[in-house]
Amino acid sequence: MRNQLGKCATGALGVGLMAGGVALALPGEAASWQPIRYGLSASPEQLLPDNVSSAHPVRVVSTTLDSVGRPVIAVRTAIDERTAVSLVKDAQRASNAVGVEVDAVATAFGEPIGTDPSRGRQWGLATIRAIDAWSQSTGQGVTVAVVDTGVDASHPDLAGQVLTGYDVITDTTGTATDENGHGTHVAGTIAAATGNSAGVSAVAPYAKILPIRVLDADGTGYMSDAATGIVYAADHGATVINLSLGSTSKITAVSNAVAYARSKGVTVVASAGNSRQSGSPTSYPAADAGVIAVAATDSTDAVASYSNQGSYVDVAAPGSAIYNTYPGDRYATMSGTSMAAPHVAAVAALLKAYRTALTPDQIEAALSTSAKDLGPAGKDSDYGHGRIDALAALAAVTVPTTTTPATTAPTMTTPPTSAPTTAPSAIAPTTTSAVPSAGVTTTPSADPTPSTPVPTSTVGPTPTSAPKARPVITVKSSHLRAVYGSTVTVTYAVTVGDKAAVHLPVRVGISVGNRAFAFRDGITDASGRVVVTRAATALFRMRLVIRETASLLPVTSPTSVITVGSRAVLTKRSTGALTASVSGAAGQLVRVQRYTRHRWVTVSTYTIRPTRIITGLTSGQRYRVVVFGTTTVTGAISGIVRVS
Repeated sequence: MRNQLGKCATGALGVGLMAGGVALALPGEAASWQPIRYGLSASPEQLLPDNVSSAHPVRVVSTTLDSVGRPVIAVRTAIDERTAVSLVKDAQRASNAVGVEVDAVATAFGEPIGTDPSRGRQWGLATIRAIDAWSQSTGQGVTVAVVDTGVDASHPDLAGQVLTGYDVITDTTGTATDENGHGTHVAGTIAAATGNSAGVSAVAPYAKILPIRVLDADGTGYMSDAATGIVYAADHGATVINLSLGSTSKITAVSNAVAYARSKGVTVVASAGNSRQSGSPTSYPAADAGVIAVAATDSTDAVASYSNQGSYVDVAAPGSAIYNTYPGDRYATMSGTSMAAPHVAAVAALLKAYRTALTPDQIEAALSTSAKDLGPAGKDSDYGHGRIDALAALAAVTVPTTTTPATTAPTMTTPPTSAPTTAPSAIAPTTTSAVPSAGVTTTPSADPTPSTPVPTSTVGPTPTSAPKARPVITVKSSHLRAVYGSTVTVTYAVTVGDKAAVHLPVRVGISVGNRAFAFRDGITDASGRVVVTRAATALFRMRLVIRETASLLPVTSPTSVITVGSRAVLTKRSTGALTASVSGAAGQLVRVQRYTRHRWVTVSTYTIRPTRIITGLTSGQRYRVVVFGTTTVTGAISGIVRVS
């Protein structure tokens, strides 16, 4: 049994803000990504919690880059302060070090709620129109990684659907197992065997599952293991990753793992969290940049009573009373945003199978723009852009054609199961027993095969035109991490056939926090460049879009993610007094701390202001100020000053 860390230092993420240029590769080119660097210049005291002991062990997480630029996450545990300090220093001195931080606990976001196999059964399939989408895409050829408690590969309804898995906790590969049940339920929602006259149906019935175990039998684990799982998935063929887990602590190793996966064309989906009754604390990795955060709905399309709300929520999906596979040849009804996320991951698989060239950003855009708008008009904190619709999402990425090719609908004969034509009826649960149900009670029917092909056109061939050129966009940013209030410059250089694209109309999109992109029109200058400057007041994303013309193909640049951090400087003023100079967003809390008996103790707290004189301090004692971060502005810790 591994010890878990209940407290971690998150304020140190704002230390050591860096500036520098970065070039990002377009999809289809060699993968290139820019890691977030963190904790390398911070003192061990700034990173470590106040108490390190055998009762409160600390897990020091280090991230390095290997020879090909792949993130490698390592964890070492200390049960005393001296060892913890040594581990931090060793990690900071490691070759190709990217970051050092303290680990956080990750938790699965779903619980069993029923026993009767006839209750709440698969109402979500009909709600999101998954069955209607099967004639266009079944997810065939797409691998979805389920980073979770493992998957019971021996379940009859997952036979042939589960690939060889990886257990991050034991560092072993082999046949997947699941001692909890959470991951097996998630996997069944995505890709249970469908049309096999037994059990349940899946949203993406011909996708494959790559099981990666990062959570223990009790449904808890560590965010560092989740980061390792994400990297493994990206390196082993996954094009979609489902993360039905989370933590209220932002772990930058996970953020880097997500960025790495996205650089390889992988779409990352995560549950938004189940803590609405506790004030909806921001959940990570759902709130990380580039992750599709999923809220949960019930069978009436109402937001679930437990589902987190927040600006980071992107879309919603069925999450309450979801009936699916469970270990030991059983089935169970479970509720949570953990159940909602795999619906979205599976629809992402349908999109990727339908158009393999789609990028993660394009998949997210298709899901968002096609979602059914619920709640207040437009994006809101409950549903995000709305509840997903599989059929509408496919329509959003369908390329219009001027001719009708001869074709027939898929016959669904490979693999040798066929998709059902109707969804089981939705019956509301009547009890809340936590015991999973046993037995199979549904019998999907085979999907009919159309027998009449669509007539082909008899019109003669049309003259061919010159092929359209594909513009190339190179991105350079003045900052990847910027101090609050500074100015960030992002420069886009556009070329066509190795020549600068002069006076070319473009669109610049900016997303602040986790809000939707807002676009404005622009034009390249005489050097083919577009230079965008923006004040750094919150985390933001930026991208450049070139629309299709008679001579050019449409192109979207990689997304630049600019992290904005607070700044804290502490200086001596006079006997028993210090001056704190702080920059950050309105409302951020600042704590004044004194180092006493090998730990930092808070002596006062105030709301952020540019300058504050701190008096009444003890002569000879060491002090610092800590700025607490928000979802869009990271925190900071000042240097240590001894009061005279």
